[in-house]
Formats: sequence, structure tokens, C-alpha cells
Amino acid sequence: MKTLSRKGVSPIIATLLLIVIAVAAAVVTYTFVMGFVGTGTESSTNVQSQLTYDAYSVNGTSASSITAYIRNTGGRAVTINAVYVDGVSFTRDSAAAIGTVWGDLSPPEWAFFVGTTNTLNLGVNEVGTLYIDSSTPAAQTQKIRIVCLDGTILEFSVRK
Repeated sequence: MKTLSRKGVSPIIATLLLIVIAVAAAVVTYTFVMGFVGTGTESSTNVQSQLTYDAYSVNGTSASSITAYIRNTGGRAVTINAVYVDGVSFTRDSAAAIGTVWGDLSPPEWAFFVGTTNTLNLGVNEVGTLYIDSSTPAAQTQKIRIVCLDGTILEFSVRK
């Protein structure tokens, strides 16, 4: 009769294997949990900016002078960089005075007022007034595009 030899894994090797398996399970669990926690906290640190328009009006019949009220509904301030009407770039008039803004603007120019200041900045939850003077004949609709320095874009159409 044959006797079985008692060869197996030594207790030291078995203990080391159990420790390695436990560490690997902990790393997998940590990675899985941090995927959920990281997603929840990432959205609050990555604050976006967003513009909307509250209302607009179009003045004149042979040329369109547009007044639009722009609101920053995002989580950070924005700086307006450019204004386009039907794809044509307009020039900002930094010398336009509020109250006589239409007399101060020459086509194709625009001015943006927050309160009583002709500025480019619009803070969180602030409303600004955009004045656009155009010599192009009034069309049925004109597409307005506002571009900010951080890449925020607001597009809307005005109807005459």
C-alpha cells in the first residue's frame, strides 16, 4: 500500500496569497466606488456658463435695429467677445452712451450694457441689454449669434 505524501502549500505562502487576494479585492472595490463618487463631485466643480435671451425688439423698417435682453443663467460670469447677424461680424462700439445708444451706433456696430455700463462682462444671474445697429434691409428673420471668450454661444432668431 502506498502512503500519500503530505506535500502542499506552506502556511507562510498561504498567508501571503490570502493577503494578495484581499489587497486586490480592496483595490477593485475602491476603484468601483470612486467611479460613482467622482462622477457626483465632478459636476459641481466643472461649472458651466449659459446664456439665454429674455426678450427682443426690432426697430425700423428699412434697416433693423435690434434690442435684446440677455441673461446669464450659468454658474460663472461670461465675457462677450463677438456678435454676428446673419453670419456677418459686427464691431463693438465701446464709446456708445446709454440713453442715446442708437444715435451713437453706426452700422454694423453693437453695444452691450449691464446697468449703465457699456461692458463685455455679464455676471451670474445678471441681465444685459444688447443693441445692434444694422444697415442691411430688414428680412423676415435675422439670426443673432453671441460668442463669449470661454466658448459659450447664444444663437437666436429675431423676426420682423
